[in-house]
Amino acid sequence: MIRILLLILLIVISAKANASGNSISKIYNPYVQQLEKEIEYEVVLQDDDRTRFADQQQHRLAYGRSISDRWLLEAGIIASDLVGQNLELSGYELEAKYQISEQGEFSNDWGILFEVERESDNDLWEFATTLIVLHQWKKWVGTANLTLAYETGPSIVDEVESELAAQLKYRSSASFEPGIEFFKSQSTNAAGPSISGRIRLAGGRKLFWTTAALFSFDKSKPDSAIRLNIEYEFQ
Repeated sequence: MIRILLLILLIVISAKANASGNSISKIYNPYVQQLEKEIEYEVVLQDDDRTRFADQQQHRLAYGRSISDRWLLEAGIIASDLVGQNLELSGYELEAKYQISEQGEFSNDWGILFEVERESDNDLWEFATTLIVLHQWKKWVGTANLTLAYETGPSIVDEVESELAAQLKYRSSASFEPGIEFFKSQSTNAAGPSISGRIRLAGGRKLFWTTAALFSFDKSKPDSAIRLNIEYEFQ
């Protein structure tokens, strides 16, 4: 499995990707909890000093629930704006996550994510498949999301996109997990520190949060971004 992962990783990094927008987003784990329900909010604030780009915000609000101990379905809306302009609804998405292996069954834990997204501004459709792999050793957790997507619409030439998102974090405690995140695509080459945590609430409810400050290492890409994700789980 490690050889397969390395091969897919090489393909994703070397493939010519043509992503049209910001690829910084949530990094998925492979797990599904039976009877799980969740409400999720994420915002990405992107800063760019180049004249051909403008500072922008992207907001995502989603609701998901598991339909078995293997499948999790989620529907969400996306809103975006340029700084100084009104926030506008820009897209919709549907996701289905499947947990391939039981936790600890293999040396790596595996999952797969299927996604359909529509950008309402220009009637673009994206169909994506993401391989999710997670490896734990002692208090360290490494997660990689390897994505291939097909984008089509009347205003573009149909294209295949590839993305890599990865996170390495240290489980200091349940409420404090420092780490680092990395994103690579046609539109983004960025990395930076992150902090994650989990808060247990009454009635078996949980609140997960992650924030990251990301900095570009490619002058042709946006300069920096801040990502905040909050996930409320309940039954």
